[in-house]
Amino acid sequence: MTEADVDEAVALIATAMNVDEAAWARETMAYYFKCKQNDIDSGREYFVWRHDGRVRGGVGLHRYLWGPRENVWLSWFAVHPELQGMNVGSMLLSAIEKRAREAGFKKFLVETYDSPDFEKAVAFYKARGFSLSGEIKKYLPDGSPMLVFSKSI
Repeated sequence: MTEADVDEAVALIATAMNVDEAAWARETMAYYFKCKQNDIDSGREYFVWRHDGRVRGGVGLHRYLWGPRENVWLSWFAVHPELQGMNVGSMLLSAIEKRAREAGFKKFLVETYDSPDFEKAVAFYKARGFSLSGEIKKYLPDGSPMLVFSKSI
């Protein structure tokens, strides 16, 4: 992903998830590129997948610089709704898992939510071997809980 891809990636997240998530994505991506410009390790990396010249998939990794070195989080994983159900998400997840393994990570974590906007995401992660590892009740402003899924890689 380049800085020039941010607007398209954020639009994808707004379409695939919601506008609140898109706003958070824009903020974290701006932080990532600002760190990169100043040669600072933010613990993040982002990738986009283009189809017909447009960003139609996005995925990233982030690790907490203060956390266990074997853990990595999936970040801003999105596939355009028109392409969902066509194996694009599985392809992107497989590719990012491979990258994470090659970087030496052992545990893959993902944060999602128990709300209607994220029902497909929860089903997707469960179908690909992730299991529920934790829940933070009333996390979102609407009272929805945060769900944390994990899997060994």
